[in-house]
Amino acid sequence: MDRDRVMLTARGRAMLTARLEELTEQVLPSIRPLLVEDERDERVVADFERLEAEHDRLAALLGTAGTIDEATLGATVSLGSRVVVRDSEGRPVTVRIVHPAEAFLDDERISAQSPLARALMGHSVGDRCEVHAPGGTWTAEVLQVGPGD
Repeated sequence: MDRDRVMLTARGRAMLTARLEELTEQVLPSIRPLLVEDERDERVVADFERLEAEHDRLAALLGTAGTIDEATLGATVSLGSRVVVRDSEGRPVTVRIVHPAEAFLDDERISAQSPLARALMGHSVGDRCEVHAPGGTWTAEVLQVGPGD
């Protein structure tokens, strides 16, 4: 497999596909008529251009990205894993490590490029790892590792 290929979780792919469909079928068509008004608001033009760029970016991403096979996810933290860790305050926190393209989709997903995700990669239940975050370094303990979606 191409190591540079974007890999998405199945649920992340579904959520991004739903957003693309919303942009295609509802959002952009509702704005297009406003673009030809004589006294159009230039903010509408800017919004349309931003949304059209999001549409094109999502279409390109979904056309080339692979989907993580959850059956291949093991007991070691990797892209797509759902991980429960003990945070710096001793609380259990659940995170799902994903490609940055889907990290914004819900509160559980974190970018594989984040300090926590980078620290967790390759670890298993019971391991402790140092997280070098902007707010300082702390130790995370892996409590559970499971499939992503």
